[in-house]
Amino acid sequence: MAVRTTELTTDVTIRLVGESGEGTISLGELAARMLTMLGLEICTFQTFPAEIKGGTVMFQVRARAGAVYSEGDAANILVALTEDGYHLMGGNLAEDGIVLYDSDVFTPTPAPGRWDLGMPITSMAKAEKDALKAEMEGEQVARLPAPKNIVGLGALLTLIDAPLTPAEQYITDLFGRKGEGIVRMNIRALHSGANRVKQEIGTHRTPHIKPQERTTPVITVSGNQMVAMGALAGGLGFFGGYPITPATEIMEFLAKELPRFGGDLIQAEDEIAALAMLCGASYAGKKVMTSTSGPGLSLMVELINFAGQAEIPLVICDVQRGGASTGMPTKTSQGDLNLAVYGVHNESPHIVFAASSVEDCFWAAIDALNLAETYQCPVILLSDQALATRKNTLPTPDFSAVKTVERIKPAAEDLGPNFRRYLDTATGISAMAIPGTTGGAYTATGIEHDEIGNPGYTPQLAKKMKNKRFRKLETLQKDQAADFAHVYPHKGEGLADVGIIAFGSTEGVLREAAERAEAEGISTAHLHLRLLSPLPLAQIEAFVASCKTILVPELNYTGQLAGLLRANVDIKLHAYHKDEGVPFVARELFDQIRALASQN
Repeated sequence: MAVRTTELTTDVTIRLVGESGEGTISLGELAARMLTMLGLEICTFQTFPAEIKGGTVMFQVRARAGAVYSEGDAANILVALTEDGYHLMGGNLAEDGIVLYDSDVFTPTPAPGRWDLGMPITSMAKAEKDALKAEMEGEQVARLPAPKNIVGLGALLTLIDAPLTPAEQYITDLFGRKGEGIVRMNIRALHSGANRVKQEIGTHRTPHIKPQERTTPVITVSGNQMVAMGALAGGLGFFGGYPITPATEIMEFLAKELPRFGGDLIQAEDEIAALAMLCGASYAGKKVMTSTSGPGLSLMVELINFAGQAEIPLVICDVQRGGASTGMPTKTSQGDLNLAVYGVHNESPHIVFAASSVEDCFWAAIDALNLAETYQCPVILLSDQALATRKNTLPTPDFSAVKTVERIKPAAEDLGPNFRRYLDTATGISAMAIPGTTGGAYTATGIEHDEIGNPGYTPQLAKKMKNKRFRKLETLQKDQAADFAHVYPHKGEGLADVGIIAFGSTEGVLREAAERAEAEGISTAHLHLRLLSPLPLAQIEAFVASCKTILVPELNYTGQLAGLLRANVDIKLHAYHKDEGVPFVARELFDQIRALASQN
């Protein structure tokens, strides 16, 4: 019997494509779990159709020893369960790539340098279910889906030369409550897929995963889940929201967990009502948050202005998606930056913040709540579909490092019938009384008002109070702005050949691209902004001065961050932007860095 040729690796990327609702995502989740159990770090990416039923889904998982910054450039193994999925998402395979396909469904056209491994996955799964029917009777067995994903899992694990024992244990734990017969069927399905690959593999070259010893416990978690956990750690007391893809998971997570921490959650009738609830709950003294996407943020604009004018702290997590209009609701984009920064009528103070990684989603939620409470204004926290659904293996957050901020409360001597809620202070921040505080009654209004809250319309009052409100952002810019950026300096002396300024979910893939550039002798620095409004201008200017040329990559059509930088900083930059519903890959960004460096 021919012996397989394996290449020892600690970095493998697997892509699965198939029909929505037929187990493709489940198979990807199972593969990711097994790779995690082998001690590898994982990063996933998934994309799915907007239709309620049907359409092609894709799940990609990259497993690596050590830090994994992105979901990978090219797939080493493509598992194609449908012909449509293969044609839509079957490109971009690595050299010596492997296509594992369901031969019951289709046969791909051969390509040079690629190994196509056909397996009748549908028939094999049906055979295992039929075998169970012969052993057991009952409605539960009749309703049970054929275990296509488990057959595929056995095949995948064998392709990468990984042990099956962890998968067997997982199947036992997962299906144990359903009975021994169902456990037995799934373990048989696992070995059925594995044995078929062993028969077919011959001398084909395949990746061999090298298991790693894990010394510290990890969690496997998505960006949306980390936002929710960060909000809990930050002291969230009330969440009002309305379901919208791809932000709904934040509300679903908090619906289960927030009451355990003494908080409340209400699903509102729409996004306008959700933000109105936040205004009321925050006025009453709670730390508050909602989650939405671009269309919902558009509906909230009037109340964002109200909260800015009435100086009410609140957080809106905008999980951006492809657009405009309904657009591509299940695809990723960074196209809401202009809306977040400029999308209020007239002008009112608010803060725009951005999470940069799955791990940072936790800390960004805490930072957003703290900023809202400190500066008593709305904070828009930007995420996006790729970051929201991406899963990483991460250490458990260090809760001892969590620091929470409470809004300023009035001193006893400040209370009374003329309590000046909107006192014009040097920082612009004034004490906020909680309803029921003796002597702390005041009117919170969106109408222009004086320090007590009484309406007024004179030019002198308008100038004074608008200065007061916007002074809060000046205070933030002076006191804290430089704390809210990740800086990755280049490794050499002198000016960096290329400096990168970016925001949001592109951080990891840019780090990977920059490391490739450094390995090729191109000195590359990277400033990743978390605070986007107000911008940390002094830090940006210092960074720009340390680089020969500046690259600004972003996932939108017009280059919105590049425009924001040009409007606020004396800067010459090269904008690279696209809005196609998928994230950057490291190779394309490395190509941009190399091309710019060659022009120096």
